[in-house]
Amino acid sequence: MSKRMAKLYEKAWNQTVQELSRFKKKIIIENFPYDDPSDKRMSDEVVRDAIRLAESWEANDKAMKEYAKKVTTPAP
Repeated sequence: MSKRMAKLYEKAWNQTVQELSRFKKKIIIENFPYDDPSDKRMSDEVVRDAIRLAESWEANDKAMKEYAKKVTTPAP
C-alpha cells in the first residue's frame, strides 16, 4: 500500500468515526478489541464505510487527473 493510500484510509476512518452517533462512537473507541459480536459487526461496518470512502476519493482523484490530461485549449 502506498503512503498516500494509507493517509487516505486514515483520513476516511477519522471522518467516518467522527460522523457516528455518540453511542456508536463510544463503542468503536472504548470497546476495542471487540469481544462482543454486535460490537464486532458495528466496527466491521465502520471499516467498510471508511474503505469505500477512501477508495472513492482515490478514484475521483485519478479521474480528475485523466480528465486534466484530455482537456486542451480550443484553437481560435
